Order: sequence, then C-alpha cells, then structure tokens
Amino acid sequence: MKLIVVSNRLPITVVYRDGKVEFREAVGGLATAINSFLRATEGGRGLGFTKVLWVGWSGVKAELETDEVESELRERGLIPVSLSAEEVELFYEGFCNSTLWPLFHGFTVYTVFERRFWDTYVRVNKKYAEAVASIAKPGDIVWIHDYHLMLMPAFLRQLLPDLAVGFFLHIPFPPAEIYQLMPPTWRNTLLEGVLAADLVGFHTYEYVSNFLRAVAKFLGYRAESGIVRVGRRRVRVGAYPIGIDYAFFHDSSQRAEVAAEIDKLRQRLRGLKIVFSIDRLDYTKGVLNRLKAWERFLKEHPQWRGRAVFVLVVVPSRVGVPQYEAMKREIEREVGRINGELGEVDWTPVVYISRFIPTPTLLALYNIADVALITPLRDGMNLVAKEYVASRRNCTGVLILSETAGASHELLEALIVNPNDESSVAEAIARALEMDLQEQCRRIKAMQKRLSQHDVVKWAAELIHATALAYAENREAAYTKTPTPVDENTAAEIAAKFRASSRRLLLLDYDGTLVPHYPYAYQAVPDPELLGILKALSNVPNTSVVVVSGRNKEFLESWFGDLPVYLVAEHGAFIRDVDKNWTQLFPFDVSWKTAVRKVMEDVVAATPGSYIEEKESAIAWHYRNVEPELGETMAARLIEALESLLGGADFSVIRGSKVVEVRPAGVNKGAAAKLLLEKIAPDFVLAAGDDATDEDMFKALPEETYTIKVGAGETTARYNLPSYRELRELLKRLANF
Repeated sequence: MKLIVVSNRLPITVVYRDGKVEFREAVGGLATAINSFLRATEGGRGLGFTKVLWVGWSGVKAELETDEVESELRERGLIPVSLSAEEVELFYEGFCNSTLWPLFHGFTVYTVFERRFWDTYVRVNKKYAEAVASIAKPGDIVWIHDYHLMLMPAFLRQLLPDLAVGFFLHIPFPPAEIYQLMPPTWRNTLLEGVLAADLVGFHTYEYVSNFLRAVAKFLGYRAESGIVRVGRRRVRVGAYPIGIDYAFFHDSSQRAEVAAEIDKLRQRLRGLKIVFSIDRLDYTKGVLNRLKAWERFLKEHPQWRGRAVFVLVVVPSRVGVPQYEAMKREIEREVGRINGELGEVDWTPVVYISRFIPTPTLLALYNIADVALITPLRDGMNLVAKEYVASRRNCTGVLILSETAGASHELLEALIVNPNDESSVAEAIARALEMDLQEQCRRIKAMQKRLSQHDVVKWAAELIHATALAYAENREAAYTKTPTPVDENTAAEIAAKFRASSRRLLLLDYDGTLVPHYPYAYQAVPDPELLGILKALSNVPNTSVVVVSGRNKEFLESWFGDLPVYLVAEHGAFIRDVDKNWTQLFPFDVSWKTAVRKVMEDVVAATPGSYIEEKESAIAWHYRNVEPELGETMAARLIEALESLLGGADFSVIRGSKVVEVRPAGVNKGAAAKLLLEKIAPDFVLAAGDDATDEDMFKALPEETYTIKVGAGETTARYNLPSYRELRELLKRLANF
C-alpha cells in the first residue's frame, strides 16, 4: 500500500544555474510538515506504507523541463506534473490566487472571476488526477492538499474509484454568503469535487461549519454529526488543526549555528526589548495595520522609545504582480516615515528586512524576541505563532495573536487581539512588554504542552488514519447488497421462522409503512383493516407488537390506546408499554423550540402548502404537498438556517421523507429499539420502515433481524417491499389471516 501526497508544488525547487540543474529543498509549511512526519515514521513504513510518493509541479515550466530533470525527480519519489507557462499564469496566478485566495480570505474587492481562469483550473486539476492515476493502485491512500486542487478528488474518483482519498484545505473556508459570490456552476462544481473525497479536513470547526453550510445551501446534501451523505457514500468532514515539529523548534537554541546567530543578534540589538514578526508579502497578513499599531504604541507609551525595537521581516511573494509591488512600496514608505519621525541617532524604531532569511536566523529571532506580534487579517492557521511558542525553551516571551488566525483556537494563552483594532493592538504590545516573568512562563508552558501533544506527526497520522477508516466505510457501503425483494419464498421463510420462535418482536413504523403518506398528518388515521391486523398479531402468544412513530403521544394513544401493543412516540422520546404506562427515555430541554418555531414560521409563509407540527420533544416542518422543486429548495434553506441558529447545541436537525425535524440529539428509533430488544429478549425480530428515520432502527438491530424497507430509496435493510399494502399482506400471513 502506497501513500501518495498531492500538492500544487513538489517539496523541491528546481533551479537552473550556469547550465546545471540544482535541486533545493522547499521551505514551505506543508513541505516541512510532511517531511517531519516522514522522518518520524521512517518514510511511512511505521504506518504500514511500502512507499511514499509526492505528486506536484516542479516549478519548471513545461517549455524548459527536460527528461533528465523528470528522471531525477522520479528517482527521489517525486512525480512531476508538467505545466506550461500559460497554465501557470491562468491556473496558479489566475484562478488560484486571483479568485480562490482573495475570496476564501474574505477580500472580495480583490477577487477576479474570469472564465479562462476557471477553464484552465479544470484542465490542470484533470492533469494532476491523471498523474496520480498513472501510479496508484486500488487500496492506496491519496492525500490531496489545498485550494489549488479542489476538483481533483472528483476527477481521480472517475479514473480510479477504488482509492482512499483525503482532502485537506489549508486556508479558511468562507461563510456561505461570501462563497455565494462565485458563479453558481463553479461553486457547486468545487463543492462536488471536494465531496468526492472520503475525508475532508479543515483547521478549525469554524471552517467546517462554513463548508457544511455551503453544502446544504448550494447542493442540498444533508450533514449530520460531521457526515455528508452523497448518494451511497458518506463523506466525513472534520477539524484537524495542523501541528509543527515541536522538538525541532524547542531544541533549536542548542544547535551551534543557531546559537551563533543568537549571539550576533543580541550584540546588534543589545539593551533593547525585541518585538518580532515575519510574514509573506500578502494583503491578508495585515502588515500595514501592524506598523500603524506599533507607531501608536510608541506615541502613547513614549517611555519605550529607545528601549524597544520592532523587527519586521516581510518575505517577497509573487514578484511582478502590481498589487503586491504597490503594497511593498507602501510598507517601505510607512517604515521610512515612522523611522524618520520617531527615530533617534542611536535608535531605529523599525528594523525592516524585505528578503528571505536563512533558517538559523529565523530560529535565532524566535529565541531572542521578547514579543511575537502575529496579527494577520485572516489566516487559515499561522504556524509562525506555534513555532515561536515552541522555541521558547527558557519559558519566557509573549505571543500577541490575531483572533482571525486559525491558531487562536488553540493558543488560548496568547494575548488575542483584533488586527483592525489599532488601539487594542498597541495596548497588547504594552502589556506584553510589561508582563512579569512568572505570568509569561505560565502562559508559555500551557501552550507548549498543547503543541507538544498535538505535533505535526500526530496531525498527519490522524488524518491518514481517518481517511483509511472513511474509505473502509465507503467500500463496505459500495459492496453492500441491495435489499432483497420479499417474494413468495422469502415470505414463507419469514412466516416459518415467526411460528418456530418462542419470543417475537415486531417493530413497525407508522406513516408510509403501515399507512400511505397523506398530504396532511391528521389525515393518516388507522383504518379498520390495520387495527385488525395489529390486534391479531398482539394476540399471538409471546408476540410483542410495537408501533414506532414520529407522531406525538396523544395521536398514538387516541388510535391505538385500546390495543395491547407498545407505542413509541416522537421517534423514541417516549415509550408506552402494554400496561399503558408512558416512559420518557431521555431528559431533554425544550427552551429552544420558540426560536426554531419562528424560523419555521418564516419558511411556512414563503412555502404555500407546508405546515408545522409541534411535539413535546421536537418540532417539524412538513412539505409533502408543496411543489417538489420548491419544497426541496426550501428544505435545504431551512436546514442551513437551523444549523446556524442551533450552532453546537445538543440537537439534531433531521431531514426525513418530506419533513425537516429538530429534536434532541440521541433521541432516535434506534435507541428505542435497543431498549425493547433488551427488555423482551426475542429470538425473532422483524422491523419495517420507509424513510431515513427508520435507518437508525435497522442499524441498531442484530444482523439476523428481518429488516424491511417499504418503498424505494437507499437503505441498510435486508429486504424490500414496494408499499404498505404488501407489508400488510405479510403481517396478515404472520397472524394467520
């Protein structure tokens, strides 16, 4: 089994110098993270991989690529994807960095929507999929990274269906309202592309929530407990915050080359408190905001002039792009102005470095900086913040971190600020410089403990393991047999087993199973034939009949109260035994119902023919007699609104057959079925149902149970009957009608 890592760029940069080819190790966050993971797992062998391959662009345009370069890369386990100069411009600089990057970071004013960008993005994603398909075999794990390759899972799935595919997005996923700005065909195709993976990972739960909302809003797919159902497939979606090579940074000061740099920098910055930041040149990083906050700090706290210095490193990015060149000029202008207005002969307020700095120098700055000022306007994670904290071996230092960086969800002991609040950032700098050593150490130790326990190796291993599990689940689902129609032979077998058993349990859903679906719930009353069947079955010795329904207690009691049967109301919230005693299965809070009802009332007003059904434990919106297309559209919108309203509350939003229901989490027909199974201990069990709410019941029962899906649709049931009529005929047979 191979692990195939796929990213836009290979972890090596190919450079032509004096007619010779040089291969330099890339220093990007992903390359560093994966290489650390591979070192820790002996090239993946520690996890059972026979080989690890990496697919990506070499950085050399197709026009200049040679067979020699390709051969050398392949010998290193690196599979190059050939991109022409035009493809690099339209795919990478175009759709990736002029459309997806600004839109996903919320910079809509910089977002460009051009058809030629999109067309090239589609074509290049196909190229990457074809490159992987040429080396992959069934059962291999393919790990696809980032926004450059959002369509690739779908293309790969078409070429090789039997692969374990994981996708990880390293940048934020935007709120649905921002994502909606993208042309409809593009945005839907991107979502479908990502959902072709078995596992989809993000850095934070906020990004997970944004993605799931977009999926519900634009595709109408149901998401429950982090799982999106796409046909027969179940796509797992979760938060997996990336870690760092903790030991590498924590022990950095012990290395000779770093120690030498530390001594040099301390000599040059002798007597000064050091505030430090490093970023790529990008509008998402908030460098200008940071400079203004530093200036404000010096003006409002003049006692620090001559005593503190801001070391600002800005690494060039996308050279030649006018927008970035203009930003660079503005940063230089602001640095010059601040140094000119506030500087002294023997003191410069801002030490500005606009170039790549060697790793030993960066590590030295991490070790000597008293404060790290990390305040991006928007950032998927930000590993610099983690690297700084890990490097503080002497247990000193203060991290000031933007609340809009993914890392703020983990580094809770940092001084968290809003990067647009200049005053609060300035005050945070003052507080950081004045913080006593004991508090610094308390904060640093707490963050270091977290980082050491969730390092990059654990991150990668968890994602790969989760991808393998998700793939196994989908593979099992793919090979699950379709339910067997209940023909004469099967009906005879069921009847024979029923008669031969000593204790029997029949679990029968009501609407759509024992009676047809009606436009309005109040119309679905049991007819004399059904009441006769249930009475006859309950009179069979040692036979327990259970009517399982989403209906409330009052409805079930009014129609079945005189029968010696069990009644399960509101999908398992309440159970009535044969002695007519009701029991509440779970304690639940219903204070949320007022807010949910208001949302549903708004949807009813916009959807003629729909209505609300309120129960003791739940509240449901029915749309069976609504025009189909309108009903499904409004159902998707309602689910999105409810999931946003309820947030992380302990409730489930369930989409059944022409109904959307909100009920307490854990309340389902499966839980009720298990309880009855334990109580009755039958040796014959038959369960019948028609919609998604009955699947919980089917899954909770033993494998030998006669589970019957009534009607069409995906199911885990073993058998199938076309409608309630055929089920009634089978029940008559059991009752010897």
